[in-house]
Amino acid sequence: MKVRLLLFISISLLVLSSINSFAQSYVGSSACMACHNTVNPNVGYNIWDEFMKSGHPFKLNAITNNQPPVFPQNTSPGVPAPPPGKNWSDFSYMIGGYGWKARFVYPNGLVYTESAEAQYNLETQQWVPYNQGLTTKYNYNCFKCHTTNPLPTGSWTGNQADSMGTFSEPGIRCEGCHGPGSDHISNPINVKPPIQGDNLRITRCGDCHQRGGVTNQIPAGGGYIQHHEQINEMRASKHGDGQGTDLTCGTCHEVHIPLRYNQTASTHSAIKTRCQDCHTDKQVLLNGQPKPIDCVDCHMAPAGKSAVGKVIGNGRRGDVKTHIFGINTNPVDYTAMFTSDGSKVQLDSSGLAYVTLDFACLRCHTDKTVDWAALYAQNIHTEGINGIHDTKDLPNDFALEQNYPNPFNPATTIKFSLPHSAQVKLDIYNMNGEYITTLVEDYMPAGNHSIKFVSEGLASGVYIYKLLAGENSFSKKMVLLK
Repeated sequence: MKVRLLLFISISLLVLSSINSFAQSYVGSSACMACHNTVNPNVGYNIWDEFMKSGHPFKLNAITNNQPPVFPQNTSPGVPAPPPGKNWSDFSYMIGGYGWKARFVYPNGLVYTESAEAQYNLETQQWVPYNQGLTTKYNYNCFKCHTTNPLPTGSWTGNQADSMGTFSEPGIRCEGCHGPGSDHISNPINVKPPIQGDNLRITRCGDCHQRGGVTNQIPAGGGYIQHHEQINEMRASKHGDGQGTDLTCGTCHEVHIPLRYNQTASTHSAIKTRCQDCHTDKQVLLNGQPKPIDCVDCHMAPAGKSAVGKVIGNGRRGDVKTHIFGINTNPVDYTAMFTSDGSKVQLDSSGLAYVTLDFACLRCHTDKTVDWAALYAQNIHTEGINGIHDTKDLPNDFALEQNYPNPFNPATTIKFSLPHSAQVKLDIYNMNGEYITTLVEDYMPAGNHSIKFVSEGLASGVYIYKLLAGENSFSKKMVLLK
């Protein structure tokens, strides 16, 4: 009898809790700001200020008064103009524009797809096609990961017949992660927002940072992992699925602090636990001396693609870091990383995935091959790298060579030399000083490097390529002749 009574009470409380949660309403992020726009003594930073410099609030941006969306200082440069031939007033929203790419949405809920200049890629500052000529709706299937309180019913356009779905705020604001805040606002001391703890750290993140279901199947396409599928990747790594002793998103990330613009917009660290904090016995030795390299440089190679993927010498680089962590140390190229149809990342018999050496090694060691990388990769943490880049083989100075061939069409090779490892950036500009694209942006080893530049979409003329290597700067002219 007592067991039945306890069971009845437990079920009743669960039902009441569900009803209470359902009855809560969304109050808007400005209500959260009233209390959280100050330094929180428990974490040591202003939660509101830091979160508003992260990418989540800007997944969807309202366009008002014929003006582009404005982003926090020292973060995204934004999009300088709407698609060619259009005005800002033609659109209701800009999707993204904060870190990777931007697309544009009409007031009737359709995404702009009419021309080959529909998506703006921030890294290259170029327009590219998106679903060109196709009718593409910005509905619940899209904005469920771009907005706060997304619902499949009704329509945000005001036309109920189109059934686009609705949301309470554009972008992922406070309640987008923590749930409706009306009860918390009414009683902030005693009532916390409904979503807390581990549910916030892994399950809630997984609502958006996965594709095709919360599984270890990692979607891919075009030789890269599809963007922002970190939950799929984690489940295909030895770090596990966020349950029990496995890692959760919050194990490593300080989730309120910006990561994309952590070096420029915030003085606080967006990463609270590094690989080496747990893997204390791992290092890489170069000729017996510790190599100044971080674990994530190799184990979180940018193998995902949100907007831009590049071939750099013999290496490959996307614009999103992977959370697979494992590296395939065999002498195989990127094609071995994916299933035969290229739609998913290949898994082994234990359900684990691995990044190939052209992503992990050759994006920096651009003139090497996977056969070379495989000689060292298997035992890199026990034997290190020995007998290469002896002093007599290293360049004496930083140098940038003239491209060859020159003039060129459509491709040319740019070579540069580093006497020691350094942070490197190689950019292309036109003669007016307008930025065209970035060919390399990475910490690269000493040696001679060779980078291929393909002039896709550029007109004939004189262009400038500029190398920043450590504190050194070089530039040269090259001629594209079609």
